[in-house]
Amino acid sequence: MRLSTSIACSALLILLSPSTRASMTLLSTPSPATHVGNLVINGSFETGAPAPGPANYIYWATGTSSMPYAVPAGWSASGSANNYAKWGSDSGSLLQLLGSDVLPDGQAGLYFGNYAGALTSLPPTFQPNGTVTFPGAPTMTSPKGNPVNLWQTVPTHLTPAASYVFSFWVSGEWSGQTPGGIPDGIFGLRVINVLPGDPMQYFAVPGGTVLSTLGISHRFDFSLVPLNPLSPITVEFVNWGHFDLSLWGGSPFTTELVLDDVIVNAVPEPMSLSLLCLAGSAFLRKRAAIA
Repeated sequence: MRLSTSIACSALLILLSPSTRASMTLLSTPSPATHVGNLVINGSFETGAPAPGPANYIYWATGTSSMPYAVPAGWSASGSANNYAKWGSDSGSLLQLLGSDVLPDGQAGLYFGNYAGALTSLPPTFQPNGTVTFPGAPTMTSPKGNPVNLWQTVPTHLTPAASYVFSFWVSGEWSGQTPGGIPDGIFGLRVINVLPGDPMQYFAVPGGTVLSTLGISHRFDFSLVPLNPLSPITVEFVNWGHFDLSLWGGSPFTTELVLDDVIVNAVPEPMSLSLLCLAGSAFLRKRAAIA
């Protein structure tokens, strides 16, 4: 009986191990993500943030010659020489950023400004859940040559868990103004070490118009299971610019990304499973010692 139990436990561990069930699942309901235990450094961009008000904006994507310049602590960034990605908020009374919805946490967010005229080689379909799908792998073209990128390597391997929740808030430039909104835009998301090949995925930037299924802002929630639990994950956000979708029957001018409140939390394994597997491991070690 004890041998059967250990075999069953070992099989259960194999079936439930991250390497065999690695995944990135978009959740249809809010995740239990919290600021307590957040594995992301400076996920709300408050550390080092400027005071509210357009006069205090900080430019944050490398390549720009605009000043003042600083990359938020914990993050890395890149962009074209002409990007105008901004860090901060519009005013002290209404903490929006470039006319976005009100920021969900603290007094600062990140705007990924990168000019108008971004193009996609394939027609996009904006899905009700906020994903943007294509009939193949699209080629994105930025008006100034390079997209604006923001990324951070998150040390999930130092907090082992059966899975992780990943959550972030997005809004669009001008989406929170009244009368508000312009057509939904597109941003890219890549999470390294959760899906084979580390593919780029595409999501809608909420424009706030009656045509948007996401409204003025939206929180995306995911369940993550790393491919290799002994390595960290990296989260990367990409903005190519205001898209011109007129070639595909869409708007010639879409909104651009405003980001805030990025969270990764560990979801511990059930205690009963852990105890069962510890007992099974101890039994196997004992048998090996006797043999």
